[in-house]
Amino acid sequence: MILKKSKILLFLCCLSFLFVCCDRNKSSQQIPKELAELNKRIEKNPKDDEALYQRAIYFYYQGKMVEAQEDILQAIKLNPLSSTYQVLLSDVYFSQKETDRTEEALQKAIVLDPDNNEARLKLAELYFHLRMYEECDVIIKEAVEKQPHNPKAHLIRAFSLKERGDTTGYLRMLQLTVDQDPKEVKAFLELGYFYQQKLDPIAINYYNNALMVDPNNVEINYNLAVLYTDLGSYEKAIDHYNIILQINPNHKFALNNLGYVMLEYEEKYDDAVAYFTKVLELDSLFSPAICNRGLAFMQLQQYDNARQDFLYCRSIDPQNEIAVEGLNDLDQMTQ
Repeated sequence: MILKKSKILLFLCCLSFLFVCCDRNKSSQQIPKELAELNKRIEKNPKDDEALYQRAIYFYYQGKMVEAQEDILQAIKLNPLSSTYQVLLSDVYFSQKETDRTEEALQKAIVLDPDNNEARLKLAELYFHLRMYEECDVIIKEAVEKQPHNPKAHLIRAFSLKERGDTTGYLRMLQLTVDQDPKEVKAFLELGYFYQQKLDPIAINYYNNALMVDPNNVEINYNLAVLYTDLGSYEKAIDHYNIILQINPNHKFALNNLGYVMLEYEEKYDDAVAYFTKVLELDSLFSPAICNRGLAFMQLQQYDNARQDFLYCRSIDPQNEIAVEGLNDLDQMTQ
């Protein structure tokens, strides 16, 4: 069977990249230059709120939230009128799942600077995350009034409408998003996936637009490969699976699906066995590849190998219909 990954929902939160960071108290020779320079600035002038803010950003992107929170709170203490500092504080709180404090920091940011649309959009994201859709709508409306050309606001609005079942509004907002920002991959991906579910070839155009911006996006290439398979364009499907394997040679879903194309449509059974075997080297309990390899072995008339795979598949998944049918077929063939 060919496996379709379910659409990954938009993550409306700030991402933290977890790298190992040296302790701030170590000597400058042992820590990154950027951090060492900030440490020197702060040691020279402990009231340098901008340096504290920059170091908080550094710690935030290193995933060191305790240090980031300590620095940004100190920066705010020194400069309580900075809207920008409140936005970073909201990011730190959100990363710690402190949504009440996140909301409070963003509301303070807007009060301090009514033109801070970044704070509004983050607040809209927060309300969407909390399923507070009416509050989300209010903030998005304010953001668009401040800045009509606002693709991110329209994208948040699109997902909010999707959650409430307003498909027409959802598609309209996605189209408005890409009209205002032709490089918004998330909107193209959403549009592509929506039409892919209907096997509408227009999905190909949306995916290709996204690939023009991000050609090595594995999810887009995977969706396109599955769509091309469903539409009977097997060579194009193979091309996109191979792109995925160039990026990640151990992508088991791409390997399994390539094997299935070889088995079901290309009749290249030895190649199919090779792909399924590679999958099982990565995950010996991946039952679709076990059953698929059993089917390929049957086509190669390697019945003992096929029976072994079907029995193994049933030991993992006793109700697997392909394994049951395969064993029944083998019993009839060998009577």
